[in-house]
Amino acid sequence: MPEIVRQPVVVGERGAGGFLVSDGSGGGERPALVLTTAIAGVNDYVLRQADRLAADGYACLVLDYYARQGGKAPDLSGMDKVMRAVASLSDPQVLADMSDAVAWLKDRWYGGVGALGFCIGGTYALLAASQIPDLSCAITFYGMLRYTELTENKPVSPLETVDKAACPVLGHFGEADHLVPPADAAELAERLHGKPAEIYTYPGAGHAFHEDFRPQVYRPVAATTAWARTGAYLSYYLPPRT
Repeated sequence: MPEIVRQPVVVGERGAGGFLVSDGSGGGERPALVLTTAIAGVNDYVLRQADRLAADGYACLVLDYYARQGGKAPDLSGMDKVMRAVASLSDPQVLADMSDAVAWLKDRWYGGVGALGFCIGGTYALLAASQIPDLSCAITFYGMLRYTELTENKPVSPLETVDKAACPVLGHFGEADHLVPPADAAELAERLHGKPAEIYTYPGAGHAFHEDFRPQVYRPVAATTAWARTGAYLSYYLPPRT
């Protein structure tokens, strides 16, 4: 396995921050991914997923929503606080940071750039598919698809804009997800009908089923299957350097 390097970076004039995770072999014609996290921000789990992607040949920029506040995530000790943190996170700001990250990666790697996200990061991957030009693909792991209220921070739901997606889309959703009802995942698939999109639901899986550090939600078969499908998808739409 190649040596994996994690490097803190600041991206673009707006000061987006994060970690560049790669195999340490320098630049070249490799593909890249912008990885957007759950509301908890950058943690060991997310960096391990970036390591896996880097080992497969991708330069992976893990975006830190909270870099401008010193990387400190909000208080998440309760579902009400989690939902308040999600509501307070500015979609326009995150998408602007993602756009800066895509441009930054394109300046350094020339094999294409995709977006991959978990939870609210999966929401951003879907929004990016319709709002950020030149993405090679977008992958969502159980990203919220419908906002209960539109606000300045949440001006448009993914379901309202995903039909404008300009790149292939891959989605993974749990059949028992309390935040993303199966009907929303089915509507996503319908809105993407005719586009190069694949939307999967996993029996018995709830929200965050890929998070292996949370035994109460982790579902190993669903998680392993979703990751294998992600690898196959990336190999086709964003092939690694050979």
